[in-house]
Amino acid sequence: MNLSAQIARRYLFAKKSSNAINVIIWISIGGIAVCTAALIIVLSVFNGLSGFIEDLFSAFDPDIKVVAAKGKWMPDDPEVYATILAHPEVLAVTRTIEGKVGLRYVENNAIGILKGVEEDFTEVSPLDSLAYLYEGEFNLGKRNGVHQVIMGAIIGSRLIADRYDENRPVELMYIPQGSNVSLSNLAALMRQAPVFPAGYFAVQKEYDERYVIADFEFVRDFLGARDQVSAYEIRLRDIDLVEEVKAELQAQLGPDVKVLSWYEQHSSLYRVMKNEKFVSYLIVTLMLALVAVNIVGSLSMIVLEKKRDIAVLKSMGATSGLVHRVFLTEGLLVGGLGVGIGMVVAYIFGLLQQHFGLIKLQGGASFKVQAFPISMQLGDFLLVFVTVLALAVLASLHPSRKASQVEVVEGLRR
Repeated sequence: MNLSAQIARRYLFAKKSSNAINVIIWISIGGIAVCTAALIIVLSVFNGLSGFIEDLFSAFDPDIKVVAAKGKWMPDDPEVYATILAHPEVLAVTRTIEGKVGLRYVENNAIGILKGVEEDFTEVSPLDSLAYLYEGEFNLGKRNGVHQVIMGAIIGSRLIADRYDENRPVELMYIPQGSNVSLSNLAALMRQAPVFPAGYFAVQKEYDERYVIADFEFVRDFLGARDQVSAYEIRLRDIDLVEEVKAELQAQLGPDVKVLSWYEQHSSLYRVMKNEKFVSYLIVTLMLALVAVNIVGSLSMIVLEKKRDIAVLKSMGATSGLVHRVFLTEGLLVGGLGVGIGMVVAYIFGLLQQHFGLIKLQGGASFKVQAFPISMQLGDFLLVFVTVLALAVLASLHPSRKASQVEVVEGLRR
């Protein structure tokens, strides 16, 4: 340990002439510890929520989606399909077709999105998992000659559709694109088809209240979209390579299509979450800055108390630079103790939250998780550590400069 650190440690922990100095120092350490723990916990909760939402969306959305550059449909091109499937990082690819439709069951009506999927759809999106299919079965075959569908939980509850009702199917209604609709020809233009709900899925509200899943060819026929697709949906072997694979596929497939990564499919959501995380970081950092004011006060009081000691050090050959480093180091010790305690507290709390769910979500009984998800990341710990030490250094600059300016004669007169 160098000389400045030894002196700083002695000044910090030695008995002071006034208990007030000790109290202020420990208030500073305690305040920094509390803010450090709070900041790490807040950042970790945002990480946990981000991961939880990603898991939810991944049940429905692919790692990569290839869509039309213009319009909602594009030609079903076997070469595009083959190019995608030939990529070594592509685990599975499936075609989908979507269109907005009306739904009616007895006297109940709803507007939704009818999505046609192939048999291998569940290789890309595990919607058939019991984690998401909360009632019924994932069966898109026919029952009594009528196609079956899987409905989102919310749209199903709006229709109050009974999947056991063999006599009253749900009616799908669709008006073809480009139709010149009027009250006189509405009935003639409208396409209708009966379907039976085979099951209900619960993934996320955005999907649960809108989507109805049905057989791919049935939906293409119903929408009048023969030889058309809405998207090629892709599951990768390694999700960490999504940006690299996306760029390669875009280069191979050309400008007529857009290749969207998972994050681009939900760019607005991720932008909001990143902004909220950044704002939370700024707010707690401002709290840390206010706590750091105590460091200024405590170090200033130590400088006043140790004026004679500083003068003696200078008379023995200590430079102003050494004195400056002593009090800078003392500020770092205060900040280091605070951030160290706070990081330990945050880590312990994070482990307890992960294993025991100490803080529950309001209304958590109706969610897939009952407690706030939390994910501790080394990057957050390093960010908070650097932030706290930077504030500690800034708070120590003024007292350190004052200490280095103490004159030998003036100090020895005390």
